[in-house]
Amino acid sequence: KKEAKEKTLTMLKLVEIPEPSRRFKEYPHQMSGGMRQRVMIAMALSCNPELLIADEPTTALDVTIQAQILDLISKLQKEFRTSVLIITHDLGVIAEMADRVIVVYAGKAIESANVRDIFRNPRHPYTRGLLESLPRLDMDREVKLEVIKGMVPDALSFPAGCRFHPRCSFVKKKCKTKEPALVDAIDGHQVRCWRHDEI
Repeated sequence: KKEAKEKTLTMLKLVEIPEPSRRFKEYPHQMSGGMRQRVMIAMALSCNPELLIADEPTTALDVTIQAQILDLISKLQKEFRTSVLIITHDLGVIAEMADRVIVVYAGKAIESANVRDIFRNPRHPYTRGLLESLPRLDMDREVKLEVIKGMVPDALSFPAGCRFHPRCSFVKKKCKTKEPALVDAIDGHQVRCWRHDEI
């Protein structure tokens, strides 16, 4: 029991929880969202995993705390020599944290590439639509942001062919009937689209 407490206090210090010996006795509702997230990271790393899966690690945290949590994950990744898989819808987090990105649509990986290629040269219409829907600092304020038309399909009845075809501006007849495979487009950039060469 003493050894477990010592290990817990060590982990709480590692994730920069102030006054770990006092916080050790607290319940989750007595901590802020950022502190609860730090405790979760400490719990996950206590077993020295080869892979840390962080599912929406910054959701519901303010911008300052988000930055602290991302910095902490980066620091601990190096310290523990662990790989980190971040699941997020926040493209800012992806740009800051990722080396490689897998874009998923309706449960399927539709594009995979290094982070720079995803942002500079998206090859799938969905990825392109996501990036075009984001405001940028260099953008004229009068320019309207792009919108991906339609709705995400019902998980119980995905459309035939490419799952994105009902929303796609590049759709052709083949897209509606035959599902494309995830193929190598160029230099480790993989894409699941019949028309990736034209995008």
